[in-house]
Amino acid sequence: MKNHDYEYVRTIVQEGNFSKAAQKLYISQPALSAAIKKIEKDLNGIPLIDRSVNPVRLTAEGEYWLEKAREIDRIENQIRDHFAAAAGIWSGTISVGSSAYFCAYLLANLIREYHRRNPSCEIDLTECDATSMDQGLRKGTLDVGIDVEQLDPDLFDSYNLGKEYLLLAVPASFSINRKAVAFQIRREQILDRSFLQDEVPAVDLGLFQKEPFVLLKKNQDSYRRGMALCEEAGFEPDVTLYLDQLLTAYSVARNGQTGCVFFRDTIVQYAEDTDKLCYYKLGSPLAARDIRLSVRKNPKPTKLVRNFIRFIQEKMQGQALSAAGADSCSQGKEAQG
Repeated sequence: MKNHDYEYVRTIVQEGNFSKAAQKLYISQPALSAAIKKIEKDLNGIPLIDRSVNPVRLTAEGEYWLEKAREIDRIENQIRDHFAAAAGIWSGTISVGSSAYFCAYLLANLIREYHRRNPSCEIDLTECDATSMDQGLRKGTLDVGIDVEQLDPDLFDSYNLGKEYLLLAVPASFSINRKAVAFQIRREQILDRSFLQDEVPAVDLGLFQKEPFVLLKKNQDSYRRGMALCEEAGFEPDVTLYLDQLLTAYSVARNGQTGCVFFRDTIVQYAEDTDKLCYYKLGSPLAARDIRLSVRKNPKPTKLVRNFIRFIQEKMQGQALSAAGADSCSQGKEAQG
């Protein structure tokens, strides 16, 4: 089996057709079709892909081939990683899956720095929701998953990369803000996380029970937490819109009068400053959640993947310490003043 055979078949299955797969692989569709026909010819002419359906899918023999090809690819990577590590060189490919938000704002710079330190290593970064990430890790198409979801602890090892906090954003045009003005927090307090200080009061979410809400779709942690926060406050929210991404929900709230939004505190680092939203701290433990890096327990991660995990942990810990230092400086200045 040639090195690219597995990647070709895997990508066709992921994309559902030859044209999209060819684009992702940066080759022409005729070249990809010819490569697959060559693989099938070498297998006594037995087809691996059912081309009669849309999207295309693996045949029964194709499922078997892909499973075994994945095992071969994993073993080849382990051999390559072992001897690269022995020589002090990290090389190979790491497949990472995460949400669109983490891919764009958390991982992009970290992966760029990791690649700069390890130019022989390639990172394949895939945007996916929690369900797709779980499936990718189970199938072995992903080596690492990073999200706030807690995956099955019997199947996956989980590494804590830090915490994020859900806050409430309410369109400034809503009259309820006048009743809650004493609980509003500033953007600067979110950026330096000084809103976490005990003296900063949390709002009673029950004040907003008659207001419309925008939530994420039901298969996501943010939806479950949002519903639980409202239940804890004694009401069921009037949901006017369900969306896929928190950043989208935040932008929708900022640009109109759609409804109240639970959002992650780190969003304000990347969103434009606005006077169209009022921010509130939530006092419930449900508002704090861990950012997790997950890998399969069996087979164990390769040395290369373990090296990548250590790098991510160190960088994320460094960011957390920097934030803590900023909080300490802020508190010190206030004390001096």
